[in-house]
Amino acid sequence: MGPGVTKSTIDLGVITDLSGPFATVGNALNQGAQIWFDELNTDGGICGREVKLDVRDSGYDLPKSISLYSEMEADVLGFQMILGSPQMAALGPKMEEDDIFVMPGSWASSLLGRKNGLIVGATFDLEMINGISWMMDEGLIKEGDTIGHIYLQGELGENALAGSTYAADQLGLTLVGQEVPPTATDVTSQVTTLKNKGVKAILLSTTPGQTASAAAADDASGLKVPLLGSNPSWAPQLLGTAAGDALKEHYYVAQSYQLFNADVPGAEKVREEYAAKYKDEPIAVIPWSYAAASAYSAILEKACENGDLTREGVLAAYPEITELDTGGIMPPLDFSDPSEPPTRSVLIARPEDNPLGGLKLVREAETSDLAADYPMPQG
Repeated sequence: MGPGVTKSTIDLGVITDLSGPFATVGNALNQGAQIWFDELNTDGGICGREVKLDVRDSGYDLPKSISLYSEMEADVLGFQMILGSPQMAALGPKMEEDDIFVMPGSWASSLLGRKNGLIVGATFDLEMINGISWMMDEGLIKEGDTIGHIYLQGELGENALAGSTYAADQLGLTLVGQEVPPTATDVTSQVTTLKNKGVKAILLSTTPGQTASAAAADDASGLKVPLLGSNPSWAPQLLGTAAGDALKEHYYVAQSYQLFNADVPGAEKVREEYAAKYKDEPIAVIPWSYAAASAYSAILEKACENGDLTREGVLAAYPEITELDTGGIMPPLDFSDPSEPPTRSVLIARPEDNPLGGLKLVREAETSDLAADYPMPQG
């Protein structure tokens, strides 16, 4: 047995944001994962061992994340979650040196090609490519239009921008980018710049607070163009802000996992368990977190089946998972090639006043022709 494994327990680390710009998402990620692991432990755990999560708050601060990793690494089998593309980029070489298996709370394609990084879903660039293709199909934008993209500094924003740049080049669109730091709360000036450029739509790879600011500015300025967000840009609490009506009118989100209110077995199970455990209003990412925890567990189960519940055994088991069923939360996931995302499909949703995640489905998950042909970048 390796680090983090005893005769009765498997210890996994979690480094997340419980107090910073992605705290709403970080808390929800923990909730979804905990629902899965509570179920798993009730059913006997993995290899007859209880799985325990050691959850630490980074506040989305990069130096603190690095310090927490150093503090926790020797005592865990792997990291069930490290939230943040910058965190994963900075820690990547050390994680490879440590042979430790990590699931990033990120969908950046720069993480592809690593033997020890589990991306669950379509990457940020694929979200944008699929989303822009859908907007073209729906007539929301057309060839020759100018579109804007407000994006975060760091791998989330840069990877999403790579997707929007590719789609714009392929579809005859002009793209205007506006970079913002994660700490920014007001993006009115960026929206104003894009309005002056004559944009017909705005892409948002932003924090939820920045999404609300962009929607409010889009509406108040009279621009009133469609907004399309990367999946971390949304939280249902935004409907209770002054931007709520503007979001319902103009905003869409592209993501590779089903909505909290979806009529699929996995989402139904999450709803039932969430209602029993938590009183918070659920947010959209909870089903993904549940499904992602099941993916991590499937790899640990395979390592157990192979008789090697060490870090090396977990790494060897990872590409053996070729068609993971998440109860319909996501398309079947294929991890056999770490240089490829396990799916390229993305659904489209938009805000709606409801108590189950604040979104309604617009289009089921599909892979556009443009996304299918996209050459994936590698880390």
